[in-house]
Amino acid sequence: MTRTSSITQITLGAVAALTLSTATQGVAQSGAISIPPEDPIQLTQFLEDIGASERINLSGKLRMLSQRIPAAACTYHAGIAAEQSNAVLHAAKAEFDTIIAALEFGDETLNIIGEEQRRKTLAAIANLHAKYDPLHVAFDDIEATGGTDEEVLELAEHNMEVLDAAKLLVSEISGQYADPTALLQSDALTIDIAGRQRMLTQKISKEVCLITSGIYADASLETLGGTVSMFETSLNALIFGMDGAGISPAPTEEILTGLEIVQADWAEISDYVETVSAGGSVDEATRAMIFTGLNKTMADMNAVVGMYTENSKLGL
Repeated sequence: MTRTSSITQITLGAVAALTLSTATQGVAQSGAISIPPEDPIQLTQFLEDIGASERINLSGKLRMLSQRIPAAACTYHAGIAAEQSNAVLHAAKAEFDTIIAALEFGDETLNIIGEEQRRKTLAAIANLHAKYDPLHVAFDDIEATGGTDEEVLELAEHNMEVLDAAKLLVSEISGQYADPTALLQSDALTIDIAGRQRMLTQKISKEVCLITSGIYADASLETLGGTVSMFETSLNALIFGMDGAGISPAPTEEILTGLEIVQADWAEISDYVETVSAGGSVDEATRAMIFTGLNKTMADMNAVVGMYTENSKLGL
């Protein structure tokens, strides 16, 4: 898989632009918690206990779910891989609800300890609810009955608002919890970009489905090529590093192996996605292969994000 140098340069700019502008805002600065600063060991332990890296990881997962839900809904509505796409839709809705509740109220099973107190973060959570909750009716109806073209169109027209709200929440949480005593800024950035890869697999899946279903097809065709380019460039950056974006090469053999598995997953389906991106047609079996393959890519990328999250704790 290769891309022209011009596309790579454009996407490099997009990757570099992901740098978290608020990452220097420490937890103590944010007003989220109040603890004595005179004992660095105690401070570090406390911040680790509230799940700083887990909060960044899971908020990033909401970005992915904002695309996974409409991708599965579109695929199920189209009658493609029906049993699997319905199960994915059901599970993704439940996971979205669980994570957003955990970030607001805490969930010890997810290592999110204590309710969120910071007003800007709570406002970002409320904003995400405001964009996501109205779409629940369409999601639920598609899961139950297969839904209508109009409901799929509603999701296509509004799901990016959910993604934008999820991105805002990631930014707030990353800035809040990427304190040097809890999580290095460079680790927060890498976790964020690795987490974004999960979202991009599902955005590709959604766009492929909308194009091949003839629903919101023109707009999706305009964005699919850029989504693919960003996924490929970011994956190479995670493997080999990208100094201009502040991304280091894979820090452990385990993470490198995980990223190579993701790369192999993508190689299995990228030509078919390219066919759709170029305006070509694919049959139902190929559509099912793309949906299934992107779900595997996402799952393997999710495992890598977990490795990055655990690795970020080793320097504490």
